[in-house]
Amino acid sequence: MKTLTTDQNEELAQHIAKKPIKYIELYNELYDHYALAYENGEKSFEQTLQDLDKEFDYYKLVSINRNLVGKTIKSVNKIYVSEFKKFWRWPQIISTLAIIFLGFTLIETLPMDIIFWWILIPLTFFSIGIPTYGYVLSRLKKYGGKRLNSAHLSATTHFLILPTSILNLSTILPVFFLEPYQERVVFYENYPLVPFAFLMIFLIVGYIGLKVFKSKIRIQYL
Repeated sequence: MKTLTTDQNEELAQHIAKKPIKYIELYNELYDHYALAYENGEKSFEQTLQDLDKEFDYYKLVSINRNLVGKTIKSVNKIYVSEFKKFWRWPQIISTLAIIFLGFTLIETLPMDIIFWWILIPLTFFSIGIPTYGYVLSRLKKYGGKRLNSAHLSATTHFLILPTSILNLSTILPVFFLEPYQERVVFYENYPLVPFAFLMIFLIVGYIGLKVFKSKIRIQYL
């Protein structure tokens, strides 16, 4: 079996990078497809590129690129639902109930300012920092001299933004129940289960979102 030389690897990387693709996943799959076609075939390197360029022409790649994130999101959603179900199954239900009990205890015993500054704020920065880190990491890498976005990052970021949205909702919720100029702590003192419920949803959705974010998905795009 033939193998690509260093020069051929570089030429192929530049060749793929010039195509109308925006995502790392499509770049990698297309690169592997071209490389394997040459290494397993009988044709020359140049002829292999010409033949595959006819198969994967501009319009076909634009179509694949356009539908790539949607296809990735569907696969990611399946992982999320699966992880959510596991979260409530035995024996993981034990740790789930332990988290709920811990959250309830914190809500009932700790002062509101401690909960806000030492629990909610750090978790907010954590949930925002993860997708930011992923984005910066993807932009630091070059593929054939071209910076590409990540479909996986695009498909999973909203799962980490969701907990922040829930937290923000729990913060402004007292406004709808209190008289003007009343302190928000009054609401939490009178309805302790409400912030507890939001905190638990925040923790559970954030935990599962992080697992989905770290998951390795394999999708056939071509």
